[in-house]
Amino acid sequence: MEAFHWIVVPISTVLGLSIARVLTGYVNAFKARSKMKFDWLPLLFAGAVLGEGLQFWWALFELSTASHWSLLAFTMLVAMVMTLFTAAALIVPSDTDRDMLVAFERDGRWALIALACFHLVAILANSWLWQVRMLTKDQGLLALLAVLCVVGAMTTKRRIQEIVAVVYVGISVLDTFIASVAAY
Repeated sequence: MEAFHWIVVPISTVLGLSIARVLTGYVNAFKARSKMKFDWLPLLFAGAVLGEGLQFWWALFELSTASHWSLLAFTMLVAMVMTLFTAAALIVPSDTDRDMLVAFERDGRWALIALACFHLVAILANSWLWQVRMLTKDQGLLALLAVLCVVGAMTTKRRIQEIVAVVYVGISVLDTFIASVAAY
């Protein structure tokens, strides 16, 4: 069996858990709809985390042709999925939360920091594993996404968080279309 198959299994497992965590959060929020105070902001960011996970999983296929692997390359991929899982686990309210705004103020900020770390590691991984030059629009968009996450995490002003969320999702969708291969 090729090295890629051994490497992609733990990475795909954690990615799958990340996606499952976001989807479970959506289901929990739906089930608690009569008892929970809704807030669209964490749900929008959760959708963004879901999109990031799916795009990353899609991009992993491009690495299947790599002839050799290093511990550093594996560690970068593991760091990416760990930060994405952390963001997924923190962004959606738990089944015991009754107010999404309170849950987001408590944990969502940390989710955005984890998401910023995901983008920063992605910049390094893109350069190292996907041979994307550092000063390209792809890398610039990832840096902008990381900055937006940090701004969203650090501000206490709701209006700024809302603007950050909408801009983040727009840029994230744009980045997905620019960076992703349409078909394999």
